[in-house]
Amino acid sequence: GRGLLGEKYGNIRIPGEVESSEFEMILDAAIEAKLETKVLEEWYCRDENSVPAAYYLRPKYEMLKSNKNSMPSSANAENERKWQEISEEIKKIFKTAVKLLHEKGKMKHSQAKRYLFSAIEDEFDFALGKQTPAFLKKCVCYIRKIANIERFVKIPAMGKYMDITGTEPRIIRDPEAHEKLIKLRDEFIPTIVASSNLRVYTSVTHCDMKLGYSQEVENHYIEGLGKQFYEDMIDIIQATVQQNFDTETDTLYDEILQHSSLCKTYASFYEYKCESLNIVHKYLLPSKAGLINPLITYGGPCTGKTLLLAEVAKKVNVNSFQVFL
Repeated sequence: GRGLLGEKYGNIRIPGEVESSEFEMILDAAIEAKLETKVLEEWYCRDENSVPAAYYLRPKYEMLKSNKNSMPSSANAENERKWQEISEEIKKIFKTAVKLLHEKGKMKHSQAKRYLFSAIEDEFDFALGKQTPAFLKKCVCYIRKIANIERFVKIPAMGKYMDITGTEPRIIRDPEAHEKLIKLRDEFIPTIVASSNLRVYTSVTHCDMKLGYSQEVENHYIEGLGKQFYEDMIDIIQATVQQNFDTETDTLYDEILQHSSLCKTYASFYEYKCESLNIVHKYLLPSKAGLINPLITYGGPCTGKTLLLAEVAKKVNVNSFQVFL
């Protein structure tokens, strides 16, 4: 497992599905708090066929009907602007209603957190929160702090790196999001480290005095992170291979075997041809520079990531290269 945490806590996610009883309880709490709930009722539809019954978020393309006479680019921009307004309103309703229910003891913390935590906190909780020390030995976490970042809060580009709130001229760092970030970074992660051998690296980036977090600063950080990540992955893989662990109880090893089996099955079904295969082939060729940056394969569900790596594993010369699946 790998974790990367910077200065931005991130947005609270809008749930795509909410169990019927929970949704209606939240709706009642929102009405009690005197909130306008029309947007929630419009954007969520009840599905009686699911067991148990649940409310689902309607697709954006169905709900946002743009002007047919407008250009595609302008229509997309308008739809994105509308969605930003609607999503913020939905988040506000969920947040206010769930806090009220939690305070009254009608909703447990484990239920409430999906409406109050950002995606990054959910991911860290899932990846590190309930794992064994043996698993955490194979994980690494990179924490990046930006020195005096609040000085640059009014530079528009800095919104990518920290949570901001307000409007001109009173733009400030979002205090609530910052408090949650501090708890995650300075309380949750150190607690995990204290009970395991989790590797944690903390770096401090210093901004350009005029430009803030400039592209030059970004490139320097990414280059250093890539090299450190590559070294850590090699180290962890070698340590795992050398370790004489019990394969029946080691869930990570079991997962690797399952991926390998799945890759072999997929590779036998297809003759895979795509530009991505050539990119991976060039990456695997020996590099004159020595250390190389990691190659990240990314994409949505069912876009062919496993199939691509299966084909790579089938074609690669195992005596010359290491392929990590």
